[in-house]
Amino acid sequence: MSDVRGVLLHHTGGSGAGNFPALNYLIQGELPAKPPPVANLGLARDGTWYTIGAGLASHAGRGKWPGIPTDNGNPHLIGVEAQSTGKGDWTPEQLESYPRGVAALLRHLGLPADRAIAHKEWRPGDKIDPAGWPGDINGFRDTVRAYLEDDMPLSDQDIYRIWDFKAHELNNPAAVHSAAVWLVGANMGAWQAEKQLVGLRTAVEKLAEAVGSAQGVNPDDLKKAISDAIAEAAPPALAAPGNGEG
Repeated sequence: MSDVRGVLLHHTGGSGAGNFPALNYLIQGELPAKPPPVANLGLARDGTWYTIGAGLASHAGRGKWPGIPTDNGNPHLIGVEAQSTGKGDWTPEQLESYPRGVAALLRHLGLPADRAIAHKEWRPGDKIDPAGWPGDINGFRDTVRAYLEDDMPLSDQDIYRIWDFKAHELNNPAAVHSAAVWLVGANMGAWQAEKQLVGLRTAVEKLAEAVGSAQGVNPDDLKKAISDAIAEAAPPALAAPGNGEG
């Protein structure tokens, strides 16, 4: 797939039970009609993304869309299969993760939000997926567009989840090098930030002494007032992330 032009959005259909019951089917396919893999990526009900297959996948079928060769979507479209019965049973985790993940793909490809294409748009009258999405496909694309325009900032909780995941990778021999490098880099960043804070604190103390001497104010009282103001403005601390054990 050297000429990817969009992301094609599907739902799996099938069972309403389980986190990702369609996973094995997506990997193994169903010969001769559906040679494997049946998608490039999969999305479970808990919002977890799965790599199904790199390269061509049997997902698009016949159809057309501006800028994509008719009946030849597989070489040009990344296929995402999200677990859903097709009756609008999207989980809160999927409602957040599906458009966010598609936005990440489109950003990497340098493509706009309108390159998030519903299967039912590619093959109208025959396909319905992804069915039951709030606001339908235009609502989906609006969310993707918002992520693209907002540069998808990470929340504090997102950062802690990434930290916790990387810490647990230290127990995985195959990933220990990358995890250790990531953690060392994070700690170096924290150390640099602490150095800057120490320097700022020293500068504030010197300024307080100079102002206090000039105005006849006790420098210690002035430093305490500044420190109290900084402490009041600081956000509440989050719980510490995992340490890699477990």
